[in-house]
Amino acid sequence: METLPPEPAPLPPVPPSAHRQVLAAYDRIAEGGRPELLPTLRPFEDVLVEAKAVDVRVRAGESLPLVGLLAAVTGTLDLSDTAVRRLADAGAIVLGTTTSATAVALGLTDLAIGTEMAACEGTAVLTPTPGLVPRTVVARSVADGQQALIAMTGPDPAWPAAVRLAVGERPKLAIAGEGPDAFRKAVDDLLAAGASVETIDSTELHGDHDALLLPAGVAGPRGLPAVTVAGVTIVARPFEDQVVLDLAAYLNVEQLKNPYPATGIDLVVFGTHLRGQPLNAQLVALGARYRGQVLTSGRYRLYALPSSPPKPGVRPVTHGAPLAGERWTISPAGLGSLRAGLPGLTLAEIELADGSTAAGFHCTARAAAKARDITEFGDWRAYLRYLTATRPMSC
Repeated sequence: METLPPEPAPLPPVPPSAHRQVLAAYDRIAEGGRPELLPTLRPFEDVLVEAKAVDVRVRAGESLPLVGLLAAVTGTLDLSDTAVRRLADAGAIVLGTTTSATAVALGLTDLAIGTEMAACEGTAVLTPTPGLVPRTVVARSVADGQQALIAMTGPDPAWPAAVRLAVGERPKLAIAGEGPDAFRKAVDDLLAAGASVETIDSTELHGDHDALLLPAGVAGPRGLPAVTVAGVTIVARPFEDQVVLDLAAYLNVEQLKNPYPATGIDLVVFGTHLRGQPLNAQLVALGARYRGQVLTSGRYRLYALPSSPPKPGVRPVTHGAPLAGERWTISPAGLGSLRAGLPGLTLAEIELADGSTAAGFHCTARAAAKARDITEFGDWRAYLRYLTATRPMSC
């Protein structure tokens, strides 16, 4: 039988055309009959020139995270404003000013930024930790809002070295009483996802909880990062912006790939720190973010170190094989804490099959010499399954 040729690799998605987005937006605005929502609209010709310039940058190979998104600002429009300029640098097109989040809800714009904006159905309102971005962001999705925050955040924000980059799988949440149906549904959805919820007497957020949930529109503690979406406002401690973003994304049926901030370090783990393994809780407690499975280049060997419980060791060699692992992103301080708890292992660079690199832990040559070489399994979990399958049965 003739062997069919392999399927061609899928083509990468075509980025949205900024100038086509502008053409469609001005048509929607003209047909919408709501001029009060965009009281100051920039001249169409000026905006179209900017949009075409963005398309040229994309065709030249620039990566613009906000390409194709349309934005408006509250108050006076100042294109030289730092936050506005950073949005434009990331590919967003600023149409003019707006008076309400309704402009986003109706699809007249994708983003609105301002000092104070109330939520409305179909939008996500993101309020970052004070000092990071001097704006509240209204977006049609949590992901778009997060990208806008990333774009507007300065190059050297004062993020703590131990900043959390994920909410984790079983967050501890607090609520201050009951709320309307939308609020109760949000709480039930989070409970179903594995969160624990405790009712507290006040809206003060304390160290035992990852976040505080309030019905949308109910005033909570100020000066804290918050996201309002799906009838609930989620509040966390300062600089734990990604915690509220993750919770909000879940309620909005979204998945966020990259954390805010982007100050984390990529780390590859191969054994007891994998998800479902005994030491994975250490990564979660340090606020690390799971980024997916990876495969190393073919220059490593895997060893079962003589410990109890068994732990893996990885070493670079001339003749090795690809090893399966997981990529996590962790804060610098979190990586330092993890490293301190792993004596005998050296933090080093790991080469991945796709040509990228990440941090990882190497065992010493002396430790490898006393260990069993299990490279043939290519995967720590496969080795554990082998041990289970070959374990003598007790009578």
